[in-house]
Amino acid sequence: MMMDKGNDGESNSESVTRFLSELASEKPQPYSYVQLKDFTKDFSNILGSGGFGDVYKGQFPDGVPIAVKVLKNSRADIMEMQFKAEVGTMGRTYHRNLIKLYGYCYETNTKALIYDYMENGSLTTILFERKFDIPWLRLYTIAIEIAQGISYLHESCHPQIIHHDIKPGNVLLDSKHSPKVIDFGLARLNMEKSQFVQSRIRGSQGYVAPEMCLPTVAISCKCDVYSFGMMLFDILGSKRNCVGQRWFPGQVWQKVQDNQLDSFIINCGIEEENKVNTKTLSIVALMCAQHIPRDRPSMSTVVKILQLEIKPRTPVINPFPYYDVSSENSMYEEN
Repeated sequence: MMMDKGNDGESNSESVTRFLSELASEKPQPYSYVQLKDFTKDFSNILGSGGFGDVYKGQFPDGVPIAVKVLKNSRADIMEMQFKAEVGTMGRTYHRNLIKLYGYCYETNTKALIYDYMENGSLTTILFERKFDIPWLRLYTIAIEIAQGISYLHESCHPQIIHHDIKPGNVLLDSKHSPKVIDFGLARLNMEKSQFVQSRIRGSQGYVAPEMCLPTVAISCKCDVYSFGMMLFDILGSKRNCVGQRWFPGQVWQKVQDNQLDSFIINCGIEEENKVNTKTLSIVALMCAQHIPRDRPSMSTVVKILQLEIKPRTPVINPFPYYDVSSENSMYEEN
């Protein structure tokens, strides 16, 4: 069987092997398939499955819980590329609000990644399924911590990492409900500039920045800022009682325009003592979700505003120019 060759004549397998040897001084450690079977009790407890592969719950010999993602793809070259991207990115990225890569398995028939195990699942379970009754102040702290993780990707990583798919499902929570952003390992790394042109839309419905819906457009980290803003609306909306059925971000903007944000916050089920940080979160959400990318703040500025170090500035122009306040839907939900 002939092996695929790269542009330099090196096979995919040889390329990854060389890559791993160069990574040897980094923290992710190599493990064998036999060790993975032992860690996961023969892959007996599956946590999830998708096009990328299957994720199993496991445990290191010292008792540390782990999640093992076994990659799968019908094309070996794509699987090799995914493996190299995730190990190469996550293996050199360390922040308390980013998922940690403990190690990997790279064998002929098995390509796997070993991560933190997050006991409380994704932020989705809190915001939409309401499996946990999280106090507002803790939700607000979670928002700050997520912002800190994204800020690290944007401003402390070289080359810069643009996530492309910020949403509640890509935030996991540990036993203390501290958040960690996941799935940044496959994010497009910007090697030279702060933006690049893409040919297809990446991201999830409801969180994709407007500029990403154009055929060819310069994509920057401000796309992540937009997605984070939409997630802030999810956090605020998770506490709402009866505030109508129209598109929630549009309602928030309308209440700000009508000078009714205070009463709106109370109707969302948030206590009076939390009004200041709730108003701050609401304005930050609007700032992040502005239609024009350059009008959105950087994530480091977002962190400072949420920490009440900088006063937020309410957008002057409607952040949602294609939103109809009389409608239940918005163009943003349809993308």
